[in-house]
Amino acid sequence: MMTTISVDRTLHPAPPAAGVPVLPAVDVNLGSVSFLTPTGHHSYLCPDPALLVDALAAAVRPARWVAGIGTLVVTVAQTGTRAGRGLGFRLEAYRPRSRGC
Repeated sequence: MMTTISVDRTLHPAPPAAGVPVLPAVDVNLGSVSFLTPTGHHSYLCPDPALLVDALAAAVRPARWVAGIGTLVVTVAQTGTRAGRGLGFRLEAYRPRSRGC
């Protein structure tokens, strides 16, 4: 007797919540985070930039920007979990202050 197995070999796009891979630049002194996406350059403020830098140093895959919820997700290693653990950093809109006279 022969068993036949059908395998779906089509590529399925990742859900929008998966985010876009980015390479963030973090200014620890100002708390700013900048990166490029297919839609352009983005700048944000991070409430705890030192923690973000530490997470990026321990990252096991590229950071992902999830625009729908304004969160930068950094995946770090975790014992017992092959996929690692995602750490979310909620970023705020960056509005440079004008320097008045």
